Amino acid sequence: MRIDVLVFDGFAEVDVIATYAVFANARGRGMPVEPRLVTADGAREVIGCYGTKYGDLSLWDPASARVLAVSGGWIKEEIERGVIPRQLAEAKALGGDHLVLAGIDSGSLLLGAAGLINGRPATTHRMDYGWLAEWAEVIDARIVDDGDLVTCGSGWLAGIDLAYWLLEPELGMTEQIVALEQWTGRDRQGTVWTRRSDG
Repeated sequence: MRIDVLVFDGFAEVDVIATYAVFANARGRGMPVEPRLVTADGAREVIGCYGTKYGDLSLWDPASARVLAVSGGWIKEEIERGVIPRQLAEAKALGGDHLVLAGIDSGSLLLGAAGLINGRPATTHRMDYGWLAEWAEVIDARIVDDGDLVTCGSGWLAGIDLAYWLLEPELGMTEQIVALEQWTGRDRQGTVWTRRSDG
């Protein structure tokens, strides 16, 4: 399963690194996961919100990815610039129903600005609920799963919980995911709101 994690100048480093680390560790444990840090415009390096430079990045390929995880960060500038929202909309059109969009904390706002939420249930950082309400039915939950749109919020480490949540149903490897959770030393937190049904 290919998982692309989107980065851009000013991205929230904790959002990305914590989420990516879960996926990368799952791969290291032999799970069929291929995580990549990607950019929308083909940039090979970007600078995170705390000034750290990240290199050796790949251009995303939404046609072959199962998940595109979008981080938060200095997103007001990106929304005003409009480039990433436009590229997100194009990526979803290319990936179709197969592509799961995952908003990590304020990354949900980029999905909203891209026209990819449109009244659907979603969450983000609590300080941004009013902003998210422009596009979404705001749900006060740690994770909101609406099928091909999964969002998380309420803190720096919410992306870890999002990663666990995305892996378990996709891979059907509950015992391995629990072992990964135990190894990281972080139990899942908060409420999950979902439309998914086991029936």
